[in-house]
Amino acid sequence: ARHLFDICQQRKHNGEFNNPFVFFSQRNAVTGLAFDKGSMNTIHTSSLTHEIESYGSRSELLSFIKNRFDELAPGGVWVNRDVVGPEDRDRIVLMTLAKDDGRNDDFDKKHPTREGLSAYLKGLSTYGRFMRFAKDFRAKEKYQFKYDVVDDHVRLSLRDACEFMSRKDYIDNWESEMHETFCFWDFEDWRNHLTEVGFTITNGSHAYTNQWIVDNRLKGKVALFSEDLSPVEYPVTNMIMVAEKS
Repeated sequence: ARHLFDICQQRKHNGEFNNPFVFFSQRNAVTGLAFDKGSMNTIHTSSLTHEIESYGSRSELLSFIKNRFDELAPGGVWVNRDVVGPEDRDRIVLMTLAKDDGRNDDFDKKHPTREGLSAYLKGLSTYGRFMRFAKDFRAKEKYQFKYDVVDDHVRLSLRDACEFMSRKDYIDNWESEMHETFCFWDFEDWRNHLTEVGFTITNGSHAYTNQWIVDNRLKGKVALFSEDLSPVEYPVTNMIMVAEKS
C-alpha cells in the first residue's frame, strides 16, 4: 500500500533505524521477483501468504512460492510465519458455543458504516456471531459453509470450525475479514508445495497453537467434540516454515 510505503520512508528520513542498510521498495512479489534472481540469503514473510490465497488465487500463491525460491541464493532460507489449517480438516466435529454472552438472534442486519457494524456484532453472543459468520464467510467467493444445529451442538467440518474460531473476534474489520481464509492448507500441504519447487524444510519448522488465543478467545466460548462427544483439543493456529534452497 502506498500509504504504508510512505510511512516507512518517512521513518527512515527521521533516522529511526540505527542500521544504515535499511531500504524499502514497493513491488509486486506475486507477478514477478521482488529481488534479483539468486541474490537473497534470507527472506522473511509474516501473515502474508494467506492474503494471496484469500484475495488472489491458488495459482498466484504457487507463483509467489516459486518466486521466493528463485530469489534465494543456494543455501538461502525463506522463513514464513502465517496461519495454518488443522490436520484432518475435513473431519466432522461438534462445536458448542456460548449463548449467555450476548444476543442469540437478530444477527443478520446490515449496517452502512464499519463502526456501526462493529458495535452491532459486539452485542452478539458467540452463538449469534457464529450464525452471522456462517452467512458472511466468503459469500462473495461462493464458498459453501455447511453446518447443522444438532441439539446443543453445531455439526460442521473441522476446517470451518477453525475458520470461525480464528476470526470470530475480528469485528472491527468484519467485512474485509470475511474474504480471508486461514485454513486452506495444513502444515503438510505447505511442506509438500514447497518441496515441489525445490525447497528443503528444516527441522525447526512446525505448526503450533497460539495459547493466548486459546486463553483469551476460546476458553469458555467455544468447545470442540468428536461425534461420539469425546473432547477435541483446540487445533493448531499458526506455523513457522523455514524452507532452505539446498
